[in-house]
Amino acid sequence: MIGENILHYKIIEKLGQGGMGIVYLALDTKLDRKVAIKFLPNSISVSPEEKERFKIEARASAALSHPNIATIYAIEECDGKTFIVMEYINGVELKEKINKGLLPLSEVTSVAYQIAEGLEASHKAGVVHRDIKSQNIMITNDGKVKIMDFGLAKIKGGSQVTKVGATVGTVSYMAPEQMQGENVDARADIFSFGVIIFELLTGKMPFRGEHEAAIMYSIQNEEPLSIQDLRPEVPQSMVKIILKMLEKDPQKRYKGALEFVNDLSKSQQTLSVQRRDEKNQKKSIAVMYFENMSSEKESDYFCAGITEDIITDLSKIKELKVVPRTDVLIFRNKETNTSQIADTLQVDYILEGSIRKSGNKMRINAQLLSVENGSHIWAERFDRNVDDIFELQNEISQKIFQALKVSLTETEKESLQENPTNNLRAYDVYMRGRELISLRGRKNNEEAIKMLEEAVLMDPNFASAYAALAEAYSYMYEWYDGKTIWLEKSIQSNQKALELDPSSVEARFGIAMVYFYQKRLKESQLELEAIIEVNPKFYPAYIRLGLISELSNEIDSAIRYYQIASGLKPHDEESWIHLDSVFRRKADYKSAVEASTRVIEITAQKLEASQEDLVVMSRLAMAYAWFGGKEECKAMLKKLFEIDTNDGLVLYYCSCTYALLNEREKAIISLRRAFDAGFKGLSNWANSEAAFDSLRNDIEFKELIARSE
Repeated sequence: MIGENILHYKIIEKLGQGGMGIVYLALDTKLDRKVAIKFLPNSISVSPEEKERFKIEARASAALSHPNIATIYAIEECDGKTFIVMEYINGVELKEKINKGLLPLSEVTSVAYQIAEGLEASHKAGVVHRDIKSQNIMITNDGKVKIMDFGLAKIKGGSQVTKVGATVGTVSYMAPEQMQGENVDARADIFSFGVIIFELLTGKMPFRGEHEAAIMYSIQNEEPLSIQDLRPEVPQSMVKIILKMLEKDPQKRYKGALEFVNDLSKSQQTLSVQRRDEKNQKKSIAVMYFENMSSEKESDYFCAGITEDIITDLSKIKELKVVPRTDVLIFRNKETNTSQIADTLQVDYILEGSIRKSGNKMRINAQLLSVENGSHIWAERFDRNVDDIFELQNEISQKIFQALKVSLTETEKESLQENPTNNLRAYDVYMRGRELISLRGRKNNEEAIKMLEEAVLMDPNFASAYAALAEAYSYMYEWYDGKTIWLEKSIQSNQKALELDPSSVEARFGIAMVYFYQKRLKESQLELEAIIEVNPKFYPAYIRLGLISELSNEIDSAIRYYQIASGLKPHDEESWIHLDSVFRRKADYKSAVEASTRVIEITAQKLEASQEDLVVMSRLAMAYAWFGGKEECKAMLKKLFEIDTNDGLVLYYCSCTYALLNEREKAIISLRRAFDAGFKGLSNWANSEAAFDSLRNDIEFKELIARSE
């Protein structure tokens, strides 16, 4: 057939032959691209069952659209021959790579993550592959995994070609229930996937035998070979994961690839965390949100404000490592025990407390716990007037320093004595406004502006209130409204904050943001770099430096900034979302999957604490979309649109989600609505967002981006 033309395909060379067909490299002369063409071999082309399986492969593969699954372009017929036209994969079979020698553990995990992504998408679409093996996995020249050959696929709701009781698949990779001819589901693919990972790690098959019957007996009755005997450096946590995949009882295996990804990600994180050297390590503490014991729910803002101010005070001390507010947020309004908090936040000490406020009176109970033995290092009750709030916060901080035997420098002592304002009413309103900003969403932001404008009227010298007001104005400009009046107001408030407090990092960051909005990226970058020289822990600066690097196409720099940010606040999803996107741009899919898994973990925890956080919900929907979780995404999107459809930032993430689900029209509509709702920063974000890669050449998409620039 070499050199022949079949329809508009010119056959170039034979690529290979398997049980389900012969594959050729061809040139699609209409579109001028290389394709792979798969024919049924002549020896079985007369079999109705094999022909039907061939069509099933085409239907199963064509129904799937995912970067880790080979794309089907068409199914054609010519001169009585039926053939599939598919994506040409320029690479090697995974089996070939394994035969050349053991792969590094990092490469094994990269391949495993990508196979998992492809399988998750397949299973979500109701397609069980049933023939997952290393010969059916291709690795492209840039390291990307492609799952091939859906010839034995079982489609949910489709006709059953192979009768129950018939054995289909490749014996060495086959799950026990599949071997016995039982009806199978996604867990059969998980078993086969486990065999592949075992093979990747050791170069050997987990179940051995001299002939097919002996292998079948081993799979059904014997334990797999010991991974650590074959390759001792494989971590025990990874061995445990593989053994779960290879369980003979499907009920004991992972239900799907996403569960596997979550466990593997946790395993990798555990391995990457070095044991703390207690002698050299700073003492670390997490300040949990103080519980509101008051009868008025409105006092929540007061409890949050005190908690955050104590965190701010403790963070000024070099001898202490203090968990940031966003990381303890996942435990707010949630019943947890000390060990859960300690395991998650990796701290030595935990401060807990409660507040009962009535009129001008308040009672605060505080206790400092040691994680090591669960004992109380210090506990005390404070009965004070609300007017004494600053003195009380300082007193609590001092008690903690004494209990932990932390010594303060003179500069640190002076810093702790500074009060943000002498007007308690202004401070009360400021705390309300700050809480509303943290809750996000247009309505909350508009209410925050009212509160903060009231605070600066009460105390025109309240620098922190001006900085917070400038922040709220900037969010109105970037995410919620887009009118230049908000940018002008932000500039004025930042300038006022700097007049009152030239050392205000928040106000300097506000100025850097103004440069960013005005596309004066170099000036913004210089100001941000100056900020982190003064305060190396200022998380928002690293996020914006990452964005600037992306817009300048300096991807390695972007990754570096986002990684620093994720280290500063490992339980805030924003840095992980950006890492997910930039890693995909670099084709580092292992790292991308790790990042998107972290987004799922973090946002799911946050939603447990606050089910009305629309931004978090929209980010979780997008993270699920990367894994092909169509049902979860649609359920969240439905809920989002039921609650609020006018939040620009939320609509932006909804657009990303629709794009990943290949729902082009809904993606464009949501993106247009985000822009119309006032998401002024749309072009800055969308130009570097990997979720929109499928729309880069779309005319409407390009026009919309051009309008927003």
